[in-house]
Amino acid sequence: MREFILRFKEEKVSYEEFIRYLDLVYKPRPPVAEEPAGISIPFSVFDNDYLSALETIVKYLRENKEMRFAEIARLLNRDQRAVGVTYRFARRKMESRLRALAVKYSLPASVVADKKLSVLESVVYYIKETYSLPYHKIAVMIRRDDRTVWTVYQRALRKLRKV
Repeated sequence: MREFILRFKEEKVSYEEFIRYLDLVYKPRPPVAEEPAGISIPFSVFDNDYLSALETIVKYLRENKEMRFAEIARLLNRDQRAVGVTYRFARRKMESRLRALAVKYSLPASVVADKKLSVLESVVYYIKETYSLPYHKIAVMIRRDDRTVWTVYQRALRKLRKV
């Protein structure tokens, strides 16, 4: 170690630079977390009358998947502060944890990351295109009116045609 210090003195390295080098070399680094690429959201979490689609997704990822706001924001392509505010609103509306039952249908979280469509439009469009379910069944799954589902799907189609 003494030789190491003497070498830095010979090369006239400043004290700050020497400390920075030691921090870089010897400071333990936190383990790198794996990217949560394959996270899917079961449609059973939408079985509530209180929360919007984004609030439901954020609350599920935060409480059930125990993800941090930064991870959720990265996954959903949203601002971290907006995710935090969304979670607080969801928490006020519904204090209990979402029930995530094992169901046949699930939504990849990456679907919501595309900002061409709103969150609800993304959800409805994904269900309709992927599973080819009738509007009524989609409406029952996400606790919305049939006419709302039809309108949201048509709006999504219009937006995607323009792009």
